[in-house]
This record gives sequence, C-alpha cells and structure tokens, in this order.
Amino acid sequence: QRFDFAPVKTASILERLQFIVDREGLAVEEEALQLLARRAQGSMRDGQSLLEQVLSFCQGNITLQNVHTLLGTVETRQLAELVQHAANGDSTKTLAVLDKAIDEGLDLGQLAEQLLGYYRDIMAATAGCDVHLMRHSSPEEYDLLSQLGKQLGMETILAILQLLDETVARMRQTTQPRTLVEMALMRICYLEGLDELSQLISQLQHNPPVVTAP
Repeated sequence: QRFDFAPVKTASILERLQFIVDREGLAVEEEALQLLARRAQGSMRDGQSLLEQVLSFCQGNITLQNVHTLLGTVETRQLAELVQHAANGDSTKTLAVLDKAIDEGLDLGQLAEQLLGYYRDIMAATAGCDVHLMRHSSPEEYDLLSQLGKQLGMETILAILQLLDETVARMRQTTQPRTLVEMALMRICYLEGLDELSQLISQLQHNPPVVTAP
C-alpha cells in the first residue's frame, strides 16, 4: 500500500530543529536553522538528517556560512546580487558573481535549484502572496522579491522559471554543468521585457494601425 503524507510546514520543522539543539545544548545560529528547515522542503526526516550532517561537520558555534559550505549553496546575499545583475541585463557582472561563487566551492546543481526556488518566490510575491507563502526565501527578503518582480514583470518571470526548470533537468545528464548555468543566466540577461511586449500586442489588437493607400 502507498500512503501520501502532506508536507510538514517549515515553521514546524524549524521548531523541531530548535528543540533538538536546545536539548543538546548546542550553539546554532537561528538563520542556519531557518535555512536547514527550508531546505528540508516539507520533510521532517530530511530536516533532522541535514542537521545531523551539519553537527558532524562543524565544531563549536554553527553558523549560516557553515551550512552553506556543507550544502554547496550560495549565500542569500550573493544569490540576490546574481539575480539583480541579471534583471539589469548586466551580463559581465552576472558572470563575475557566478565565477566568484564557484571559486568559493559552490555546487552548480545546487545553484540551479536555488535560482529556480528564488524566482518561484519572486513570482509568488509579484502575484501578491503573503510573506508566509515564500518557500525558499526568508521573510526579510520579501520586499526585495517584490521589487524584482515589479522590475521583471510576470510574463518574464514565468519565462525565466521555464528556462531554469529545463536547465535543472538537463544538468542531470551533462558533463558541462557550468556552461549550462552560464547559458541560462545569459538568456535571462538578454530576455526582453515580455510584459511590455504583451501589452504592445494587446494595444495593436484593440487599436490596429490605420494604413492609407499611397
């Protein structure tokens, strides 16, 4: 028989992780626990497993940076910087941030997943969802996500999500993950404002230009 269980809320996972570290008398930064709870993606078991890995990997005070290093993920600040440069169409700075992150030990597969999750939250914020519906970002990032959403527009965000989803799928079968990520970021940098294009097409459909014979 198969039983499908509903995902555990991130807040509940965080509460359980906090209980464990308090019981063991461990020093763990709250932001580190928040990241572990989000990365668990609704699985209490995965959340506890990630915590165990961090505890076995680190000694003393466990920081947010420790968790990023273990997971091979990029810091929120760098992720936001990467997305902002791409939104501005600045391909040079976008690749520079990526190159620095790779030098610091970033896992490219994790980055692709992070970008997909980050743009998902931008989509949710742009749609007017409550801050508690952010699945991959902290509540403190909500205002920035909303600003990025206004800058990009919903049509562009959806196109980026489709592009990143295809990139994540292709990375499981490639020997050139860096090239795939760079290609995806360059396409995002040069992606035209699809919302403006959609509005222009709509205007032309409702008010077609009048062509006069010579």
